[in-house]
Amino acid sequence: MNVGYWNHHDLRAPQIWFIPSLQNHVKMLAHGRVAVPKRAVQSFSRGPMVVRAAAQPKLKLYYFEMPARAECTRLMLQMTNYPHFEDVRFSREQWPEIKAKMPFSQVPVLEVDGKYLAQQGAIERYVAKLTGMYPADPWQAAKVDELAFFAMEFLEVFYASFAIKDADERVKARQAIVEGPLGAKLAKLDQMVAAAGAGFLCGPKPTYGDVLMFVMLSNINSGFFDGVPKDVYKPYPNVCAFHQRLASLPEVKAVYANAEGARLAFKPEATK
Repeated sequence: MNVGYWNHHDLRAPQIWFIPSLQNHVKMLAHGRVAVPKRAVQSFSRGPMVVRAAAQPKLKLYYFEMPARAECTRLMLQMTNYPHFEDVRFSREQWPEIKAKMPFSQVPVLEVDGKYLAQQGAIERYVAKLTGMYPADPWQAAKVDELAFFAMEFLEVFYASFAIKDADERVKARQAIVEGPLGAKLAKLDQMVAAAGAGFLCGPKPTYGDVLMFVMLSNINSGFFDGVPKDVYKPYPNVCAFHQRLASLPEVKAVYANAEGARLAFKPEATK
């Protein structure tokens, strides 16, 4: 059978719709390629539509200048050179006016062709799918989600400390967190990285889960969390290696080439 090929992870690849008469002739091949009969490819320009180009929506991401909860979404869009992306950053002074327009009166919010999508996790998974960083296979996707939920637990251990008003008491509380619950999670992550080998945590290429874990590690080490030492990851060499591996990717290094302030933690040398 004569076939045409596309890589279904490529943003430029067409989307495939199956019609009953051709379902048995469409095959998923190794490396994510799709095999479609030549006659189906030819029908792209004439006859019943089987293949059409995937539309890429225009995106606007609303968040503060700081990395925090929007940085994973920003980074996935930037490292994949998503073509229709506007990064809308605003100050604390501008927030009251913007807040009134947001669906849940909070950010991040992603505007998609004029429609609003709220909630960090929903935004990240949507963007991960747009940028090819979320697997199509249900099991692989579940493992990426498993890693993403684990990454969020690194932040959750600090939640109670944000309510502590006294600076000295907050520092003491966070030092205890580093030695206790955060340390336990870092030890687990260290084991996971060692087991994954030379690749990333969900396969040979970085996924949404890897990017979120990288962002979480960088945020914690950025100086935003007073009481967390700069060498917090030193006892965990595999965690340091994971951070450096992702930070050293050319597409990630380019994003943070001129980083300042909190974003210095996103550079490879931050965990060396």
